[in-house]
Amino acid sequence: MSQPQPARHAGKKAATVPFKSGFVAIAGQPNTGKSTFLNKVLGQKVAIVTPKAQTTRTRILGVCHRPNCQIVLLDTPGIHRPGASLFNKAMVRTAYETCREGEVILYFIDGTKGINDSDRTILERLQPGTDGSKKRPLLLVLNKVDRLAEPVLFARLQALQEIPSAAVIPLSAMSGYNVEHLLSLLPDYLPEGPRYFPEDQWTDQPEQFFAAEVIREKLFLNLQKELPYSLAVKLNKFQPRLPAGDKEIWDVEATILVERESQKAIVIGQKGSMLKQVGSAARLELERLFSVPIYLKLWVRVRKEWGEDMTLLQDLGYPGITVGSEASEEDVALG
Repeated sequence: MSQPQPARHAGKKAATVPFKSGFVAIAGQPNTGKSTFLNKVLGQKVAIVTPKAQTTRTRILGVCHRPNCQIVLLDTPGIHRPGASLFNKAMVRTAYETCREGEVILYFIDGTKGINDSDRTILERLQPGTDGSKKRPLLLVLNKVDRLAEPVLFARLQALQEIPSAAVIPLSAMSGYNVEHLLSLLPDYLPEGPRYFPEDQWTDQPEQFFAAEVIREKLFLNLQKELPYSLAVKLNKFQPRLPAGDKEIWDVEATILVERESQKAIVIGQKGSMLKQVGSAARLELERLFSVPIYLKLWVRVRKEWGEDMTLLQDLGYPGITVGSEASEEDVALG
């Protein structure tokens, strides 16, 4: 027997669910799975992912569209001890500044390692209101839990209960475990607001950004462990070939910047083998991404201490740092 239904009052409209929207910063130390999470949520690749630390170098925006909510996710560089490099300072400051932009902060912790002193130092700076700005909810995300035995997982979650936060969520960004649950919680922390992006838009990054990032990803994946942090990719050309033939082809040209001649030799490889390998992998990914044939040219150039060149950093799309400025608290946060 069906349950009785409440009486409907003629002339009255059903209550509408308010539309919510807001910016959610994804923060944490390097290699905690932040970019993997962003890609999983969007169902497509907007952030390159490698086993190397500091793969993400700037803020990357991804838009998650829901019927009554628009969640704007802001992936950030891993927060690390930056040292004296302008480039590394730029990455760390970008992470902290992005957290200040968000209505909510998701702080990712590598479940295989658990929370450590560096996490606690960072979290002290991210606690609501400690920087003099507005209070914002902080959700702790224990990632990579699919790699943990149950007793270890329980102990790691117990340790997180000691940290002031709005919620603690065990998650696997790789497998997708609990990703949907986390997304279902976020509207509770977001204000009523407009739809910031149209429903068919999933990022604000231009195509040129993705082209340079794909090339850098293939370099990271193919080169020796000590090299990737000393290179950058500068896009020189990104356009359809003119005059156009029967089939559209895009010309993509980029310069790989390294700091020393010895690094240049490694990137090029014996008889150009490494550069060909990287170029082939990048071309295939770009063709899949843009759905057009790509003619890719790569050059390697030595640019000593490129990470100290403010003008070049800005040209590469990284935030600039004022030369000679005093170190901020963020710059020495993990010192």
